[in-house]
Amino acid sequence: MNHNEDKDPLMNGRESRLQLVHAREVAALIESLGYTDRSAREWGFPDIFSLAEHLFARLQQNPAPDERASQKGGWLSLWEETRCALHKFSLSLAYVIPWMVMLILEYLRPDALRVSPEIGGALSLSLIASLITTGGFVQMISRSGNFYYGLKEPVLAHHTCISLLNIGLTSSLFLTLLGIMVGSYFHLFAGNYLVLAAINYLALSLLWMLCAVLSVQGSGWCIPFIFFLSILMSGLIKIFVHLGTTMLLILCPLLAVSCAIACVLAGSYRAERKNPQSKDSARPRSGVMFISLVQFYVYGTVYFSFLFADRLTAGSAVPWVSGLSFGIDAAYKKGTDLVLLAFLITAALVEYLADSFLRFWQRLATELPQAASEQLMVSLWKRHSKSMLAIFTAFVVIALSAWFAFSRSSSLAPAPRLLQTAVLGGLGYLMLSVALLEIIILASINAISMASLAVAAGVAVNLLTGYGLSHLWGVQYAAVGLLAGSAVVLWISNAAVKRVLGHPDYHYSIS
Repeated sequence: MNHNEDKDPLMNGRESRLQLVHAREVAALIESLGYTDRSAREWGFPDIFSLAEHLFARLQQNPAPDERASQKGGWLSLWEETRCALHKFSLSLAYVIPWMVMLILEYLRPDALRVSPEIGGALSLSLIASLITTGGFVQMISRSGNFYYGLKEPVLAHHTCISLLNIGLTSSLFLTLLGIMVGSYFHLFAGNYLVLAAINYLALSLLWMLCAVLSVQGSGWCIPFIFFLSILMSGLIKIFVHLGTTMLLILCPLLAVSCAIACVLAGSYRAERKNPQSKDSARPRSGVMFISLVQFYVYGTVYFSFLFADRLTAGSAVPWVSGLSFGIDAAYKKGTDLVLLAFLITAALVEYLADSFLRFWQRLATELPQAASEQLMVSLWKRHSKSMLAIFTAFVVIALSAWFAFSRSSSLAPAPRLLQTAVLGGLGYLMLSVALLEIIILASINAISMASLAVAAGVAVNLLTGYGLSHLWGVQYAAVGLLAGSAVVLWISNAAVKRVLGHPDYHYSIS
């Protein structure tokens, strides 16, 4: 047996991270992985130190990927950078595309999706609930899937993602039954509307998690295809079968789920064909894996809770004389939908800018000498400031473009309440866009608990402020809760990042 071939897996995935300066460091790494002198003799070496000398010589002859990249020019090619950006954008497309379609119909064809206020409230509540309750599972799938696919272990990534998806689906089924019982007991909606909302909630919950799996598989391009195909099929069914609007709104997510399942299975099969050796990989212990991912579940849940806290407070402010238990004011919904679309598009850009910032940080940390910590800090602050300016500019441009495009195309003049909601909500989402950069940086240096704390504090402020003001002064002031909550999230997360960038070498070493 060729011992050179057996040593490659030992160093795979690590030589790109470690800057080894002596063979004894290699020996310590080998022993930390559980190898002994007996293992070294099986591979044809007298002891661990001889094996370490051999591997260290190989690493010296074959520079690490980062070093080879720097020898070729230091920066990724335009094509590689584009691929990286598209990958970061892919998961956001799962939220951007349906929101954009709904917004177009809401402004340009208001009669196309018109339903009764009661079924509209039930479906809106099921949509919000699906995003909040699966947000944590989406984060867990993204984190674990990207980790194992990065290690070129597609079978392990597939099993892990499917396990998390099954747990998420089981949780959604339990919450569905609980929601039906609570809704029936308190008479929130009529029985048939509760059933339709439950079906919609389950379909959307599964859809968001499947989109997360597609994103980590590198098949993000399938996400817009899935939505466009499901919308097209729904339109054809409406034309030929003459389904009602309510049934059409239920059918569209079910069609999208069917397409997403097919794409996930195809992506898993393709990845396993390209890496057949990964079938023999041992699966991690479930308890250890869930403990390591639970903090990402908490973050994902509180993050989506924050995004829709103002809608929940606005929906609870519906006048009791209307006979509705929950219903979002039309002007408030139009205004917040507009700026939320701008936020979702900007969030995709933030994901890319945060990844670019972290790669820049890694490159500086490997190139600069240890004594140049001051230079590292200054360079990072400059890059951080440029990223924040890019986010600010992008959000303002997107929000203003969306406002002029949709408001000018609508036959109705914008109501004062709609304008107030859009301005207040826009300022809130602008601050949240900037805060998202800080949150991703914190999550990437193993400080996700700090990010969760910031968002949780923002949720509390959002709910309390929005509920009080919407009931006292008017539903449009629920957006003040979003504004105040975003300010809290930005303040706490920015303060945490300032502390991190004050000692960038230390935080890079522990990340």
